[in-house]
Order: sequence, then C-alpha cells, then structure tokens
Amino acid sequence: MSNKHFTILIALILLPFFGWMVYDSHVTNELFQADKGNRDVLLDSTGAMAQVQYLFQFPDPILSHGLSTAQIGALSQSGGENEHYHVYGLTQAGYKIGTLYNVNGSKKWFKDEYSIWVENLKVEFKYDTLTVYVTNAYPEDSCEYKETLVHENQHVAIHKDIYTQYQKILEKALADSRTIPLPSHPMVVKNWDEGKDQIGTILSAVTDPVFDQFKNAMATEQGKLDTPENYAGLRQRCQHW
Repeated sequence: MSNKHFTILIALILLPFFGWMVYDSHVTNELFQADKGNRDVLLDSTGAMAQVQYLFQFPDPILSHGLSTAQIGALSQSGGENEHYHVYGLTQAGYKIGTLYNVNGSKKWFKDEYSIWVENLKVEFKYDTLTVYVTNAYPEDSCEYKETLVHENQHVAIHKDIYTQYQKILEKALADSRTIPLPSHPMVVKNWDEGKDQIGTILSAVTDPVFDQFKNAMATEQGKLDTPENYAGLRQRCQHW
C-alpha cells in the first residue's frame, strides 16, 4: 500500500473521532440575534477573554390617572410598591435579572466526558414595567394632584438611581468571578445536558446575590421616602385632601 493510500485510510478511520470533538454552539434564547447592549469581556486567571454583553433597560414611566383612591390602595396591597402611609398615588415597577448564553465544548477522546464552557454570555438586568398611578379624585391642575405626582416622581428617581448603581455592581461581580467556565478553563462533565444545567447554576450564583442586594437596597431607600414626616409635609402643602 502506498503512503498516499495509507494516509487516506488513516484519515477515514480518524474522521468519525474528530466529528465527536466539535459541537455546534447551542443558542438558549432568540435574543442572541439582537446586536444590542453594553459589551465587555470576562477575564480568567490566565488572561484569556470571553465576550459578555449586558442588556440594561430602564423605561420611561407610564402615568396613569384613571384609578380612584380606593383602587390605588387595593393595587398597593396586591403586590405593588406598598406605601405604608396613605397617599393618593403609587409607583409600581417590575424588574428581573437573568442570563442568556451559548454552551460550547468537545468530547474527550476515549472517555465519556465533555469539556464545556460558556460563549457569548448575555446578562439581562432590566425593568419590564414602570407605572406611576395618581388618583382621579383631583383635577390634574390641582395642588393635590401635582404634589402627589411630585412624590411619586421621587420614587421613580430612587428606582433609576439604585438601578444605575447596581448595573456597575453586577458588572464587577461578573468580572471578579472565577467560577464561570471559559474556553481556557472548561468544566469537565459526564453528561452534556447536566453540564448545561450546572453552568446555569454557576451563573445564578453570581447574579442572584446581586439581585437580592438590589431589591434590599431599593426597599430601604424607598422606605426612607415614605415616612410620617414626609407625608405630613406633603399634606401641609395643599388644602383639600
């Protein structure tokens, strides 16, 4: 057998093994098709980098003047930003955090093991809703309406300020993490699907504590606005509550 034929034969034998070595990236969310967000990189201890994209969103508040004082009170008790002292408005916000990513990797030769890592990581930290309710008990040009709106806009400002602070805190938490598997230090697993679940758990262990801190900071700062003293001052500024 000639060297040429021998080389072709070896190539045909090894080709199936090489087929096992490479796996197509698995897209976990259609948002990967969008080219939006703040781009950054993750660094590991060797200096290797992996792309990370942050999806931040803080919408303009929607102003609603269609509910009565009783309806706003019921809405507050049903899970909104519950203000502890009676005022004729409410600010409700919905926000979330999550990760979207590709998982890539390869099968180890002659072993039932896979080396896997994260690629094209996207971290989503955004507001879905931000609604300011002001009672319809007063005309929009009245002192009571205007002062209520001023109070609620202070709540909106707190949302924006705390959210902006925690964007940086979230970015730092991801940058400081050394547990996220990257191509330079992949995670070795026995099962591909279980490995993907483990990666999700690792990412949540980085992002969830930041989100909990964000919610606690938000509740603390919003509570500082809803005090008996602030409400007493608000009521003194108008005559027809």
